[in-house]
Amino acid sequence: MNIMTKISIFQELKNKAITNKWIEGKSKGFGDAGITLEAILGKERENFELPDYQGIEIKTKYSTKESYITLFTAVPDSYLFEIKRIVREYGYPDSNYPEFKVFNLSLYGNRKKKLNNNYFSIYVDRKNEKVVLRVYDLKHNIIDELTTWSFEMLKEKLERKLKYLAIIYAVRRLEHNISYYKYTKINCYELKDFEQFLLLLENGMIRITFRIGIYKSGKRFGQIYDHGTSFSIDECDINRLFDKIKID
Repeated sequence: MNIMTKISIFQELKNKAITNKWIEGKSKGFGDAGITLEAILGKERENFELPDYQGIEIKTKYSTKESYITLFTAVPDSYLFEIKRIVREYGYPDSNYPEFKVFNLSLYGNRKKKLNNNYFSIYVDRKNEKVVLRVYDLKHNIIDELTTWSFEMLKEKLERKLKYLAIIYAVRRLEHNISYYKYTKINCYELKDFEQFLLLLENGMIRITFRIGIYKSGKRFGQIYDHGTSFSIDECDINRLFDKIKID
């Protein structure tokens, strides 16, 4: 798809989303602004790893909050085994149910994070074409490099999902316990390349966050609940990964 065609689709998206009208929320809880926007665009909710709107991935963000933007989630190679192993070997007690372990930690390529008796960091292994979770002992010796993500998988995921990106900003109003949203601005982007993604991982500008909890009720109470391992970037660094596209 050529850039002029893509600009016209971005413009169409802007015309549909940025209406200066308050819209009643379509659900309650986390993600309601995005779910409501999907309804405006006539898009049904799904979890497929495909762009949201005619080849454009949409991220909805509150205008007043500076925060990380999740690019995608990616399970480690040997997914189920690795998630269980990480929790077993490096997890810590859940705050409400300390008999069960969880593992919630954001990691970077340019610095180590300490948790319990270990340090953790991210290493981009170009020789073997893998992104590696490195675990160190308290003397900073590497003791574990078993958790990895292949370049091939990450590149495919990045280029399939995020070739084009729209960040749509929302404001929220609460009235009689009902949320209303107004979408105020759109920024449009085109992905640079996979090499830039790797550089930002190395420099700590893209982080990897593990969100491994437990089920706290029901038949699966106490079992591992993996909320997804996310690759995210601070909004202030978004132009390092994407080129901005101007629209009217």
